[in-house]
Amino acid sequence: MVKNLVDVSDLMGTAITKSRLLKEGILKSEWDKIVGELSKKSFVIFLKQGKLFVGVENSIWIQQMNFQKQSIIKKTNEFLGGDYVSEIIFKIGKKDTKDYFLKKKERDDSIDLDSLTLTHEEYLQMEEELVGIENDLIKKQTRVVLEKSYKRKKYLKLHGYRQCKCGIYYSSTEPMCAICMNKEVLKLEETLMRAFKNRKMLKYSQAVREIETLTEKEYNRIKLKKLSKIKKNIDIYLRDGKDNLAFELSKLYFTIDLGGLEDEYIERRAEEFIQLLKK
Repeated sequence: MVKNLVDVSDLMGTAITKSRLLKEGILKSEWDKIVGELSKKSFVIFLKQGKLFVGVENSIWIQQMNFQKQSIIKKTNEFLGGDYVSEIIFKIGKKDTKDYFLKKKERDDSIDLDSLTLTHEEYLQMEEELVGIENDLIKKQTRVVLEKSYKRKKYLKLHGYRQCKCGIYYSSTEPMCAICMNKEVLKLEETLMRAFKNRKMLKYSQAVREIETLTEKEYNRIKLKKLSKIKKNIDIYLRDGKDNLAFELSKLYFTIDLGGLEDEYIERRAEEFIQLLKK
C-alpha cells in the first residue's frame, strides 16, 4: 500500500514551529528579504515568546521602522508561515561586521565551521530542540541548521566574544552588549530625571548612595540634561505669558542646579532669572 505523501513545506512548517533557534536562524539570514533596504540599518537579535528583538543603528531609523512595524510583523509571519511574532522591540545598536549576524556568504568566508566539534552535552542540547519533529528528512535538515548555529556560537566564544544576557555575542570588555548598555543608560536617566523632578538626589553624594555604580561624570551629564529641558519649558511659558508657571519651574531649576539650599535664596535667584530672560 502506498503511503500518503506529505508536502515538504508542511513538514518544514512543523520544524519551524518546534524550534525557536531555527526561526531565529531563518530571520537572521533572510532579514534583507523581509525589510528590504532597512536591513542595512538593522539586524535580528533574538526571538522570545512572540517578541522579536531587533537592533537598529540609531533613533532616527527606529522611528522609521516603527512606522512600518505592523507591516514588518506581517511580513515576518508570512515568511515563517505562521503567527510566531506578535511584537517587535527595537533597540539601538550597530551590527558588528565580525559577528554572526553577517550575511551567509561573509560568515562562511570568515568562519571555518568544519574545524569545530561540538561536545556530547552540546549535541544533547541540540537534540532537545528537535523533539517533536517526526519526519526524518526534515529533522535531518533542521539538525544541519542547528549544528551550524551551535558551531558559530562556539567559534565566537573561542575567539573572545562574550554572550550578553540578551543572547547577542559581542567583542568589547563591557559587562554587556552595546544594546543592553544603552538600555541601562536610558533606565538610569529615567531614574535620575524622576528624582530631580521630586527634588531628590540633588547632589552626587546623595545619588551614589542609591545607585552605587553611578559615576560623577554620568550624574553631571544627566543633571545638565534635566536643567536644559527645564530651561526650554521656562522659555515656552514666558513666551506664552505664563509667568507664574515659569517662576515655579525656575525655582526647580535652581533647586537642582544648586543642590537644594534655603527656599528664600532659591526664590530670589528664580526671580532674578525670570527678569533676565524677559529682557
